[in-house]
Amino acid sequence: MREDHEEVVLRNPAYGAAAFWHLARSFSDQAEGRTPMLAHFLLAEGMLFHHRTVQKIRGMNLDSGLLKAISEVPDIVAGLQGRVEDAMAEALRALQVGTAAGILLREHGGGLPTFRAVGNDLPKQIRRADGRLDETFAAAKRLGAWYAMEGLPTLLHRLGVRL
Repeated sequence: MREDHEEVVLRNPAYGAAAFWHLARSFSDQAEGRTPMLAHFLLAEGMLFHHRTVQKIRGMNLDSGLLKAISEVPDIVAGLQGRVEDAMAEALRALQVGTAAGILLREHGGGLPTFRAVGNDLPKQIRRADGRLDETFAAAKRLGAWYAMEGLPTLLHRLGVRL
């Protein structure tokens, strides 16, 4: 068995698509219908599969904001550039699975594509998540709301990431 077996299983595109649905729904709810860009999902992939990041933000108040999380847990930004770069292929596969499954709708945002969450909830067959999966979904909801509160250039600057 591979040393990173659990991470490989966790980073499957179907799970990523469900997490991205939560991110897109939360973003649109916070941003009055606007949809997150491809860059938001690429950034989220590097954050949602980082244990310390998920543990910190999963239970935070939506109004707290990303800056509070970063100030309390500097590990969130430490190595984030590398995590984002390493996870780009997985993020693109998750977006493909999400659009093929009909839970995400690809739109054109005048530049990079944007993705809208379809429906008010995930389909019943994939709605329930246990343990770490549920924690990741909660973290994705917070990231979506926080990403919507800030412009992408500000967000990238705060996180120290270049896309």
